[in-house]
Amino acid sequence: MADTPDNQPDEHSAPADPQDAVPGKAKRGTRKGPRAARAAKAEAAAAAKSSAANSSPATKKAAAPAAGTTADATPRPDSREDNPAVGKKNGRLVGLAAGLGILVLGTGGVVAGSVMQPPRAAAELPPVSAAVPAGEYTGVCPEPLKLLDSSAEEVDPEFSPLSTTAETRARAVVLSDLGGTVPGSALYELGSDSPLREIAEFTGEAGSTGRSEAGETKVLAEVVPSQDISAATVLTVEPMGQQHPQAGATMTYTAEDGDLRGLAAANCMTPSNDFWLLGASTTVGSSAVLNLYNATETASTVDLKLVGAEGPIQAAGSRGLLIAPGESKSIVLAGLAANQESLAVHVSSSGGPIVGTIQQSILRELTPGGVELLQPSAGAGLSQVLTGIAVQDEKTAQQIRGQAGYENASPALNVVVPGASDATVQVRVFGPKGQVALPGGGVFNAAAGTVSAIPLDSLPQGTYSVEVTSDVSVVASARASRGTGEGDPVDFGWAPSTDRLGSEHLALVPGGVSSRFSFIAPEGNAKVSLTPISANGRLGTERVVDVPGGSTVSLDPKANGADPAALLIGATGDPVYGSLVVFNGSSPNVSVLPVPPGTQGRQSVPVFLGY
Repeated sequence: MADTPDNQPDEHSAPADPQDAVPGKAKRGTRKGPRAARAAKAEAAAAAKSSAANSSPATKKAAAPAAGTTADATPRPDSREDNPAVGKKNGRLVGLAAGLGILVLGTGGVVAGSVMQPPRAAAELPPVSAAVPAGEYTGVCPEPLKLLDSSAEEVDPEFSPLSTTAETRARAVVLSDLGGTVPGSALYELGSDSPLREIAEFTGEAGSTGRSEAGETKVLAEVVPSQDISAATVLTVEPMGQQHPQAGATMTYTAEDGDLRGLAAANCMTPSNDFWLLGASTTVGSSAVLNLYNATETASTVDLKLVGAEGPIQAAGSRGLLIAPGESKSIVLAGLAANQESLAVHVSSSGGPIVGTIQQSILRELTPGGVELLQPSAGAGLSQVLTGIAVQDEKTAQQIRGQAGYENASPALNVVVPGASDATVQVRVFGPKGQVALPGGGVFNAAAGTVSAIPLDSLPQGTYSVEVTSDVSVVASARASRGTGEGDPVDFGWAPSTDRLGSEHLALVPGGVSSRFSFIAPEGNAKVSLTPISANGRLGTERVVDVPGGSTVSLDPKANGADPAALLIGATGDPVYGSLVVFNGSSPNVSVLPVPPGTQGRQSVPVFLGY
């Protein structure tokens, strides 16, 4: 019976150092982009449909103006014609006059400023609700893991660092509208106009009706069970009328030999302008490569803030990194911050939002030490919750950690204090049977601008969740390690902190591997609803699971012979959080996927005005 985790250089900007660029790194760019190609295709389809509709004699007769009249002119009481061009011109004149009025008013304020005192404090106006039109969904899947140097001459001739069994696959799911129409969607390689895999044709018709032709409500899904990928891949889905599309994808890397032996999984993430990546290591034998992807049509300028155990790290070449639309950039972090056991990277960008992950791998002499794709943690806050920390049995864990150089092959928590004030941090750990005490009570002080590592190797076998509370904002992530015994390869995974679950989360279940969902409600009780989506796109029967306060609940999505491609997840009650632990039978492979944010966000956002 299989064991479970509980048994276990861009042409515009040069890098800081010639070694900062991954050898053989391919860059892809496009001038037009798939979005423009899809828009042209949808426009052509709409034009053809409109032409067909207007070709009937009745239509032509109705459209013809009466003799002696002008079709586009309608008499108005003020003797002006209702001409759209005139209206636009008048609107511009009004706007210009208003602008001049503001300019005159501003000039008057400057003159009067020599007499009147300016206001002592800024005034803040009440928030105004601004409508946000529905936009298309974009999810970027990281590229397959790659070796920095694959020259066989530098290693034992009997040991090849190249894997012959490495596989990287993506799985994608796109939900229909209430009438069963799946929105236009496709998988593209980053920077390519041609789809790698078309899921549904781009027509712009999804969401136009809430019901099928028979008048019934019917939600379906289009599923891509497995797609081999060799580069960063983008899932693009058009809006469903006025609603945001609901879709998602994951990628999974597995290898049973070579330096990059192990399992790494990652959600295909939506672009962002600000995020933290924790868990990187640049010590001897460790390799950390930051991969940044720009899937938008706007150039992005990226700044990196590096934080280590001793504080912020200033590095040349970490600011002003230009990433053109449809391109990627890879940076070897050892070239910016060498010999860091615990390294955190804050990525911020102006212009187009980006997606970023860190390819982390470890090699202890000739023994592979695991691989992982580090994903962003939840934003900095006074409270952080993470789950899916799988701790294996104590006997095997001691055999592994007792070897020289294997001290970090153990569970641990990383906490970053990004601000300028020191933090007093309390850590609470929750297992299947409730809270578990940590040595020292779990309270410690963390210096501003540093990464603190808290060992979790005292925990017995099980799957755990962690709540971190602080008097200043922090960011957190936790490491899980898994092996089979002394002298054998090990693997590790990082569980980032996650946001509270709400409604309509789409969590994909990677194919070809085993997995367990992990849920935690630190305070109070919650209920989690789970609706399976099969590989043929059918939605199954909803299941509701109780999550008692302070206890980690594990759930096998493939129990009782089920094999869902994804689950629709909703939560009610007190705050609850979730992740998916991915593993591979009795092998040491392990990775952790946070439950993605809900794609059905609010349709308006508060805009704060002030002066």
